[in-house]
Amino acid sequence: MISQKNRFIIYIVVGIVIAYLWFVTKPEPLPVLGSIPQFNMTDSRGESFGYNDLQGNIWVADFIFTTCAGPCPIMSSEMAVVHQEFIEDEKIKTVSYTVNPDYDTPEVLAEYAETYSANTEQWHFLTAPYEDIQSIIVNGFKMGDMEEIVFHSTRFALVDKEMNIRGYYIGTEIEDIEKLKKDIRRLKKET
Repeated sequence: MISQKNRFIIYIVVGIVIAYLWFVTKPEPLPVLGSIPQFNMTDSRGESFGYNDLQGNIWVADFIFTTCAGPCPIMSSEMAVVHQEFIEDEKIKTVSYTVNPDYDTPEVLAEYAETYSANTEQWHFLTAPYEDIQSIIVNGFKMGDMEEIVFHSTRFALVDKEMNIRGYYIGTEIEDIEKLKKDIRRLKKET
């Protein structure tokens, strides 16, 4: 039979071991890879939408255009998967910026949103003058072609509540999308 004193010592030792194991096995926070500058654009409802609307939310961004016959439909399908996965959490947003603002008007973006069953309260489709889009690609997300934005990246960017970029993911790769969803959950616990 274990004495009361020995039982107490065992509890202390077990508690220390559990605390140590938790500390050494908890994942490192996601790195901060950059920050998003102030911006203001127009959404698919024709309303002003920007930095202040996203601050305080976890969000995923990509760059597409509605007439793209290359990777954009795959990217939008994968973004729809992420969107649907977190549809119940109003603090998680998805944002698709057009890289073809001459064609992709708010009306065209609204129609495109419908194609992917987007709840435009949570999945925002944005357009702006060419220079503003180029600026957010180059100065904010640091992805895509500086000279010709239609040659855009196929990466998704994960942004935290403080507008810091916390990860990049290939938007056409299922494995990367699964990692993105896990990282969104990690960010939710982190903040």
